[in-house]
Amino acid sequence: MAVLLKFRLINVNFGLKQGQLKDLLFLSVFQPVLFFSFQALGLLHISSSEAGVINALIPIFVGIFGMFILGETLTFKQFFSFFVSVAGIFYLFMMKGGPDGFSPAGVAFTLLSVFSTSIYIVTGRKLSKSFDPMTLTFGMMANGALVFLLLALGLEHPTLQVSLSLLQNPEFMFGILYLSLFTSVGTSFLTIYSLGELEASKSAVFMNLCPVIAVAAGVLVLHEEFRYYHLVGSFLIIAGVVFFSYSGNREKSFSEQ
Repeated sequence: MAVLLKFRLINVNFGLKQGQLKDLLFLSVFQPVLFFSFQALGLLHISSSEAGVINALIPIFVGIFGMFILGETLTFKQFFSFFVSVAGIFYLFMMKGGPDGFSPAGVAFTLLSVFSTSIYIVTGRKLSKSFDPMTLTFGMMANGALVFLLLALGLEHPTLQVSLSLLQNPEFMFGILYLSLFTSVGTSFLTIYSLGELEASKSAVFMNLCPVIAVAAGVLVLHEEFRYYHLVGSFLIIAGVVFFSYSGNREKSFSEQ
């Protein structure tokens, strides 16, 4: 993002007040620092498919936090649609063979990453009213880059020769550029932008489409076999997302109980 800012391809507001800087720092602690840290630690102990099932809890956490922190409403139909999507993800997971072994540490770390990203989404929704998406994204990425750089220097102690050799490695540079531009900056910007337009719970429920996209990519890019359970699981996930999106708030909500 620094390169984009240098060539004036993006516009960032640096004239933030002290209270705004504190809000931005608070947001950055949960995303990307805690979320990526807990996610990486979790994936050391459990598979990505297991993590995907646990991550399906994010919309439920966001819906609950949104009610208490933001005062958003959540109807019974919308809450039920969360579990329809979760059922689809769980079905895909079990049909692929399920877990090879239970790892309490992996589950705990992944649940902490779910908690972190849920707080990030709810806080991002709140801050989207006073920040523009690019400024929020730039602040998050800058703080995250600083923290992870210091951690890398403190834990790995890389030498100048090793660092230069990595920069000359095309595979390493492609991975870094992909992770930074698309999965970090691009995803964060689009998430923050959507939070400015949608309620936190409505934005979070779309995260459950990730397994569907993964299945489609596996079939189209990796030429993996498409089985009947892919269709059933994808249908449940998409049905849950669509049902939630079209469920109005006219009926009695949980916050009104």
